[in-house]
Amino acid sequence: MSSRRPSIAACLVLHDGSPSLGADVRALVRVADEVVVYDTGDHLRPGSAAFDATLHPAVTVVSGFWADDSERAQHAALAHVGADWALCVLAGEKVTSDPEELRRLLVEATDVPAMSVRVDDVVRGTHRAARLLHTALPGASFESELAEVPSRLLSVCQPVATTGLVPRQRGVFDVV
Repeated sequence: MSSRRPSIAACLVLHDGSPSLGADVRALVRVADEVVVYDTGDHLRPGSAAFDATLHPAVTVVSGFWADDSERAQHAALAHVGADWALCVLAGEKVTSDPEELRRLLVEATDVPAMSVRVDDVVRGTHRAARLLHTALPGASFESELAEVPSRLLSVCQPVATTGLVPRQRGVFDVV
């Protein structure tokens, strides 16, 4: 068991913009050490939400492309993560977390390649999905055997306001 504090990144794929990106980033930096925004809409023009996000020292915004391939966009975003663990979220989703308790759990999860998280989804209901990837573990993937993060430590909620983006974002994460 390692006593080193595991680092956490929040990884967000931004497709066709998000009016809530500023709020998303502010919420995610409370949970994560770094936030990687993979911007597939080239929104890095001055005054845009993605451009404004680059002004936060914990945020990295990467310009990319969508090409109707959400899995490719997710993997491209993960390539920019420097943390031990990556929490993958969609624009507009709200993360509830106890960051210090979550880190204690992750210290114990040295051999766990990925973890499932409770997702309260207005379209598909409450389910568990592969959302937390152990990037420091060689060969870790969301297709690996998953452990569960207790809901009191981490959960994701998709508010009604984000359902307009749901059809384009489906397929980004596997449902467990």
